[in-house]
Amino acid sequence: MKHLTLVLTVVFTVATASLAFSEVATYNNTWGEAGFNLPSQNPSGVEVVFSIEKMNIQDLMVDGQTMKTVGIPGVFLPNNAGAPNLPGSGRFIAIPQGATANVQILSSRVEVIEDIEIAPAPPIPLETDDSPPIYKKDPSIYSRNAYYPDSPVKLSEPSKMRGVDYVILGITPFQYNPVTKELVIYRDLRVQVDFVGGNGHFGEDRLRSRHWEPILQGNLLNYTSLPEVDFNRVPSTFSETEDVEYLIIVPDDLNFIAWADTIKNWRNLQGIRTGVVTLSEIGGNNADLIEWYIEDAYYNWDPAPVAVLLLSDYQSSGEGYGITSPVWNYHCVSDNIYADVEGLYDLPDLAIARITAQNSTHLSNTIGKLLEYERTPPTASDFYDIPLIAGGWQSDRWFILCCEVILGYFETQLGKSCDREYTGRSSPPTYWSTNPNTWMIVNYFGPDGLGYIPEFPTHLNDWTGSATGINNRINSGTFIVQHRDHGGVNGWSHPRYQIPDLNGLHNDMYPFVFSMNCLTGKFNHYSQCFAEAFHREPQRALGVV
Repeated sequence: MKHLTLVLTVVFTVATASLAFSEVATYNNTWGEAGFNLPSQNPSGVEVVFSIEKMNIQDLMVDGQTMKTVGIPGVFLPNNAGAPNLPGSGRFIAIPQGATANVQILSSRVEVIEDIEIAPAPPIPLETDDSPPIYKKDPSIYSRNAYYPDSPVKLSEPSKMRGVDYVILGITPFQYNPVTKELVIYRDLRVQVDFVGGNGHFGEDRLRSRHWEPILQGNLLNYTSLPEVDFNRVPSTFSETEDVEYLIIVPDDLNFIAWADTIKNWRNLQGIRTGVVTLSEIGGNNADLIEWYIEDAYYNWDPAPVAVLLLSDYQSSGEGYGITSPVWNYHCVSDNIYADVEGLYDLPDLAIARITAQNSTHLSNTIGKLLEYERTPPTASDFYDIPLIAGGWQSDRWFILCCEVILGYFETQLGKSCDREYTGRSSPPTYWSTNPNTWMIVNYFGPDGLGYIPEFPTHLNDWTGSATGINNRINSGTFIVQHRDHGGVNGWSHPRYQIPDLNGLHNDMYPFVFSMNCLTGKFNHYSQCFAEAFHREPQRALGVV
C-alpha cells in the first residue's frame, strides 16, 4: 500500500459560497479503461476489472468547516445520506437460471491520502424541494475507527430482468476511516464473480423478444453469455391459443372495444400479435385482478406480452368509463406497478401505456393521430431536424444542465439543430449550478468527456422563452419536445405553459412530448391534467411521457 500526500492541480473555480476549488488527479497505466471492464466470461463466472483514470477532490464548506468531496467521472448520485460521500457504481451481471453468486477480490492497486476530512452525503431532494442540500454526519459511521464501506466490492441478491436472472456488482473504489482520516483509493481492482448452482442456461427463451433485446444488451455486462434466440420462431401452440405480444385492456363498452380492435388489426398487419380483453373478462375493474391477469400472461403465454395498453382514463376521474390503477406508497397511482411483474426492484418487465380517453371524441382523436403517424409519417425534413428544448433556470438545480445535455446529444451525435425556449435569467450564466456534484456531470458530458456541453454555459444568452415561442415551434413542426423544470397539474412553470396555452396549437405534424417535471401527468386528478390536454385534441401531441 502506497501512502502519499497528493499535490493536485486547481482546474476551475466555482462561483458559490460553499465550494472553494476543485482538484484533479490522473492515473496512467491502468489495468483497464475507466470504470468496468470484462476481461473474461464463461458459464461459471466473470472476471471484472475496475479502473480509475481520473478522480476529483473538491472543497466543500459545511457549517464553516472546509471538508472534501470525492468523485469520479460518470458517477452523479451521492452516497447514502450521512455516510462519507464516496462515489460508487454498479453493473448488472447475468447469472444462470436458479443460480446464486459470490465475489472475491483477486488483486488491487491502492494509494492512501492521509489527514483528509470527507464530507457526508446529502439526501437526494424531492423534485419539489428547493432548499439547499443538508450535510449531516451519520454518527454510527463517523464515530467508528473503521473503514467505510467495509469492502469496496458488494454483490446484490439475485433478481430478474425480463426473465434473465442477474446480480448487481457494486464497486466503490474508495474506503474512508473517519477517525484516522485516511482515504484508501483503489486505482485498480480485479474481481471474480462466481456463479453457484443453477441449470447453466441464461435467461428464459420464451420471454426473449426483439423489442426487449436492446434493453438486455444495454444493461447486462456479460450480455453475450445469453444464448442466441430466433425472434422469428413460431410457438408450437401459436394457432391454438390467444397468447399475444401486445395486449389491449378496455372497459366493457362497444365503442372502446371497436377502437381497440382498430389498433389490434393494425398491429397484426405490422406483424405484432395483438389481442383485446375487457375488464369483465379479467374479472372486474380491480387493480389486483388486472395485475394478476398481466402476471399470468407474462408467466404462461407464448409469446409473452411485451407491451400492455390501457385504453381508458382512470376510473372516477372524468365523465366516462375508467380503468383503475395500483397505488404506490399510499398516495400515488401508477400504471408502472402493472409492468413490474417480478416485483423486486420496481423495474418494468414489459412496456405499459395508457390512452386516457373518456369518450368517442377522445378515442377518435388519439387513435386517429397514432394511425396517421404510423401509416403516413411526416416527410418534411425540418420536422425531424429541429427538436424543441424548454426549461427554466434555478441556480442550485440541474434543469438547464439537463436540457443542454439532451440538446448537445441531438446536435453533436444526431446532427440536429435545436430550438431553445429558456427562462429564469437576465444574462448568460457563468456556472452550470451551485450543486456540489455539478463538476461530475460536466466532466462526463463536457469537453473532457462526451463533448455534449461546454465547460461553462456562457453561450446561453437568450432567456426570453414563452408559451408563444413553444407554440410557434410545434406549429412549424418538430418531432420531439423536451421540458425540464417544475410543473403542476395544469402545466409547466418555466417557461410558463399551461392548458389554456395549448389552444394556440394548430399543428398537423405531431410531436412526442417529454414532460419531465411534477404532476403534469397526474391522470387520476378530478379534472383534466396537462398531459391529457396535450394528447386528447386532434392536433397537439402524439404522446406524452
